[in-house]
Amino acid sequence: MIYNYYFAIFILALLFFLISNKNVSILLSIIIIIIVGYYYFGKINEFEENVKTNFKNKIKNLNDDIKNEKSVIDDNYYINKFPIELRYLKNDKYLIELVLKIRFIKLFDNAKYTKLLLLFENFMKVYIFMLADRYEIKDYFTTFLELRQSISKELYGIYIIIPIKLRYIFNVNTFETIKETIHNFIQHSRRMILIIENYAYKHKGLYYLPDTQFKPYEKNDLEVF
Repeated sequence: MIYNYYFAIFILALLFFLISNKNVSILLSIIIIIIVGYYYFGKINEFEENVKTNFKNKIKNLNDDIKNEKSVIDDNYYINKFPIELRYLKNDKYLIELVLKIRFIKLFDNAKYTKLLLLFENFMKVYIFMLADRYEIKDYFTTFLELRQSISKELYGIYIIIPIKLRYIFNVNTFETIKETIHNFIQHSRRMILIIENYAYKHKGLYYLPDTQFKPYEKNDLEVF
């Protein structure tokens, strides 16, 4: 069932049109519309509350996953301590769903899983801060790309920690899920890069940012795509 206000307005308008063509009194038509509208709008509110509650539970689960984590060792200086809670990752529902799909990896390597959460959290923090002008794009764009690269490498590294015999767990094809997750992250983060580049060009007058595309016979130290 579809529950949103635009669809509800369309249904009520269509219902009023059908009733009005049946020579039913205007007053009776209005009463019928009010009754139907009251029921449907109530369902919309109930549906939206369920969505909010479901999302809050997802965030709570992820926060519980890092609750006892203190620090992480990584070459990227930007990540070291775990936050008390995920403040920035929750602003991107697409990434939240992406992370939840690979939550099963905590069964094999909890350290890798929690490190991925920390990387995603900082990835979103830098993204949000650049677009909010709290970070200078010219100074932090490279950091953003490095975090993206680190996430990609960690995602590819999941293949190594899952035994072949356990390729299928909980009725999930883990290898296929990982492959799909990597692809979706690359595509989604590419769109994020384009948003930053457009913002930098239009609002900051930055015409030259580190190239993020591979080119033939050229070396790209950032190894992003």
